[in-house]
Amino acid sequence: MSYFKNVNQVKFEGSRSENPFSYKYYNPEEQINGKSMEEFLRFAVSYWHTFTGEGNDPFGSGTAVRPYNHLTGMDLAKARVEASFEFFEKLGVPYFCFHDIDIAPESDSLSETFKNLDEIVDMIEEYMKTSKVKLLWNTANMFTHSRWVHGAATAPNADVFAYAAAKVKKGLEVGKRLGSENYVFWGGREGYDTLLNTDMGLELDNLARFFHMAKDYAKEIGFDAQ
Repeated sequence: MSYFKNVNQVKFEGSRSENPFSYKYYNPEEQINGKSMEEFLRFAVSYWHTFTGEGNDPFGSGTAVRPYNHLTGMDLAKARVEASFEFFEKLGVPYFCFHDIDIAPESDSLSETFKNLDEIVDMIEEYMKTSKVKLLWNTANMFTHSRWVHGAATAPNADVFAYAAAKVKKGLEVGKRLGSENYVFWGGREGYDTLLNTDMGLELDNLARFFHMAKDYAKEIGFDAQ
């Protein structure tokens, strides 16, 4: 199924072009000091804004209308993969990036969530075999669910810390499978509300332990991304 039937391949046409679906200044093949513009400008399509975000904000519900919005669960996740690779190809971008639950739905249990993730990663891996697009970075979403209200690696709850560690472990494995060039730690909920009820030293030590565990595991599985 084509999700962007009326959009042709977006190409460089110069600043005088009146085609709204063209690059006016970005010419991926243009050489600058011995390197192509594509090498200098490693543009990546963010999966969450482009395919999963609904356009909602604190003042109102989402307004993004997409042809797969009627789907749910894994059917929705698979349709997004199909749409995303068509989008990447037509845009001609070299990279994409995602959080784990951008590409696969979160379930009631961590094992079920990982099962969903594995199925979608299999699908993405197949698409990447016939596409030039590469994975610039991936990461674990540790901020959307209410379990992260007091942080992930800095959470005062050991169960939450362990849950976060499991997600990052899985994320490193996914990154290795898909050839990710980077792995991102985005601590959107890390930190504290007030020093009155926070053991700042302990939380920072736990954060350091978390990073060391991730680094050691990446080395163990041979994942050499930045």
